[in-house]
Amino acid sequence: MIRVNDLKSHYSIKILVALVLVKLGTAGAVSAMTANFVEPIVKELGCDVSEFTMTISINAIAMALLYTTSAKILITKRLGLVFGIASLIDVIGLALMGTYHSVPMFYFSGGLIGASQAFTGFVAVPIVVNMWFKKKTGTVLGIIIAVGSAATIGYGLLAAQFITVFGWRIAYFLLAAMGFVITVPAAFVLLKSPEEAGCKPYGMEEELRQDAAVKGNDSDWSLNKKQAFMLPLLYISWIACLMYSYGSGVSGYITPFATMELDQSINFGAQAGMCLGLGGILCSLILGWINDKFGVKAGLLWGAITTTTGYLLMFISYKTPNVAYIASFVVGLGMSMYTVQCPLMTRSIVGSRHYSDIWSILMVANSLIGGGLYSSIGLFYDRLGSYSGAFIMAIGLYIGACIIGFIAISLGEKYRIDHPEFRYEGKFVDRKSVV
Repeated sequence: MIRVNDLKSHYSIKILVALVLVKLGTAGAVSAMTANFVEPIVKELGCDVSEFTMTISINAIAMALLYTTSAKILITKRLGLVFGIASLIDVIGLALMGTYHSVPMFYFSGGLIGASQAFTGFVAVPIVVNMWFKKKTGTVLGIIIAVGSAATIGYGLLAAQFITVFGWRIAYFLLAAMGFVITVPAAFVLLKSPEEAGCKPYGMEEELRQDAAVKGNDSDWSLNKKQAFMLPLLYISWIACLMYSYGSGVSGYITPFATMELDQSINFGAQAGMCLGLGGILCSLILGWINDKFGVKAGLLWGAITTTTGYLLMFISYKTPNVAYIASFVVGLGMSMYTVQCPLMTRSIVGSRHYSDIWSILMVANSLIGGGLYSSIGLFYDRLGSYSGAFIMAIGLYIGACIIGFIAISLGEKYRIDHPEFRYEGKFVDRKSVV
């Protein structure tokens, strides 16, 4: 675990707080595009579920188109300004959703929010964490993602109440206002680069010392962008990430599953979403710890076990609806595989020095393909009247991703041993000579 005493005198604690607040404030936009809003919008506008959830696909495509650009900008010294503007665009896009009267109009906000989250979301957070933390990166990333999951719970419960009391349009305005108050000030004020703060990333010296003397991981080992993308095993790991990307989308349909297929109230759906979020909070924290303590392979195994168990339990809820609470929680325990596990798996293969450039490119493909197919999950209900097919698909995707990830990491470990020449400045540490 990260000790507060270790961080209190280090500027990175401010970075952690800022990232937490940004994640807290922008989570509302993500949850507000589906979840509790699906049923009332589908009923009022008379559209299909897949037609409305196309908003998520547009969101993912917009993110993907800007990922490589965002990565280049984020590694400069203007993080505060970038995060601040992006957060402002995020809440504007969310507020506009309360004014729309046709489904295609939602696609505009989906694109606007996606463009902003290219600078604050899946790519941005791992890049900034990698920039500022060389020690306990899994735990730090887990904390930030856990906050996002907790925020999703809060926004989901609030959204359900707002929709019930004020209607879905006012609910969008209220969520946007909350996001603005929480996110924008933190983004503008707190974020800086290590150089601007006049310090080194947290744990850098200790990591280098331990790696040389104990672990023998040769932390100076790293591939550049050209070397990485000429490596077949990188594409193997990318396939696993792509499967996680598409599979994670199924969990977004648990709330409409509860209200539309189990025929329960919107509050029941919100409570199922809360259980999903609670599981997600624990997942992010546990998954970060598992990666730091036992390695990336152990994290892959955790995701396969939890999600398989959760979706199997979901089938029991057809006869006993309350089981959906337990099933949602267990699914949530594997919910952070894409946001936590995939970045850590990628870094374990390519090293940290050029990780931001490599990960941003991989995320383009993940979002364009995985996110672009998100709305197709809604077709299970539109065509079959049930989400059961989507649940079975999710089980297969998570188990398959675990197996493929194992293969990629094993090949990566062997590649490091066979190619010691890929090191910063060609340096090599002879571990036998270290006292």
